[in-house]
Amino acid sequence: MKVNVYRNVKKTPSTLSIRCASSGLVLGHAHHAELSDCKFVIQLAGQARVRETHHKNVHAWITGTLEYVTDFESIKDRELDNDVLHITEEDLQLVKEVTEDSPKVFKLVTSPVTYKLVDYNPDKYDNFILTGTDIPVKTSEASSVYSDGTIYAREPKP
Repeated sequence: MKVNVYRNVKKTPSTLSIRCASSGLVLGHAHHAELSDCKFVIQLAGQARVRETHHKNVHAWITGTLEYVTDFESIKDRELDNDVLHITEEDLQLVKEVTEDSPKVFKLVTSPVTYKLVDYNPDKYDNFILTGTDIPVKTSEASSVYSDGTIYAREPKP
């Protein structure tokens, strides 16, 4: 299922909004989302508005195939596709051994390829960037997105 994931800071504590990429409807909220085949999207007009007014708006997100979500809360009984795993924070901690029968996403998360920390601040950067550098990130093989704003990307590319 293709979705857009962004941090919703209007909810306290902040959470992730999971929005259907085709319909634009917000399906629900989660504490963590794992995506594959990711694109890092910034709407330039929204970014300019943030810089001008210093009021946050939804103008940046990650689009990708939703593999699993942690602690998903549906809005108006909207459903995720059946192939999306729903797990709790506790379940996430239990993923230690990956076998051939494990879901693809767990193989991605535990593979030897390192995830790199990604940052976005509309007042400082024009793009999502690799943290501590000016290297832009436009796509990645997979991404782990957390409600506190932390983003990890596997195989990030400019």
